[in-house]
Amino acid sequence: MNPYELAWNASRTRISELIRATPLERLEQIAPLTPAWRIRDIVAHLVGVSQDISAGNFPKNFDEWTAAQVDRLRDTDAHQLVERWAEYSLGASLSESLAIAIFDQVTHEADIFHALGVPTSIDDETMDLLVRFTLNRFDATKNDLAVALHLDGEMWRIGEGPQPLSLIGSRFEWFRASSGRRSANQIRLMSWQGDVDVIELLFGSRFFVPAQSDVEEFTK
Repeated sequence: MNPYELAWNASRTRISELIRATPLERLEQIAPLTPAWRIRDIVAHLVGVSQDISAGNFPKNFDEWTAAQVDRLRDTDAHQLVERWAEYSLGASLSESLAIAIFDQVTHEADIFHALGVPTSIDDETMDLLVRFTLNRFDATKNDLAVALHLDGEMWRIGEGPQPLSLIGSRFEWFRASSGRRSANQIRLMSWQGDVDVIELLFGSRFFVPAQSDVEEFTK
């Protein structure tokens, strides 16, 4: 298996095991980091992504695409959803060019674990793939940046521009901040060095937005 397939399968296993172990009524509660969705709606989205990509149905409008997934699976309970998910082997088709599928799935994995008050346990190999993908968030060439991320003792670089920007922290915290799962205040208080407005840099497109309030998460 390629590393993207391994990461996708590992994430699906972690999510499926937690969902199966959780009473259905708890899965009807709103997930705080995706306040438009219940926990079971997140699962429906993830199953729907597998269905759609396997069928060659790629998004023209991302919001409409995801809403359709949740809507068509609305009558399937969360335990049944993970059983249906097992019918798809999307991971085998993934590569660096489709790393966004890993990023989206593991982002929602952590959202589910957070909503249920369970510490996350994302493996190191998956975290490395996620950091590599999130480097694109800086759009370093367009923004004339030379970015250096010092995460968990490892260095990640992108860009050769005249404006330096660096961060010291953990892979998990950077991953969650990059997808708007931290407040603007939390992101600004991370150990950045550089004369750059990191909030405007990371969220100027408004595809992601910072969390409205501080977020506390636990990892194993």
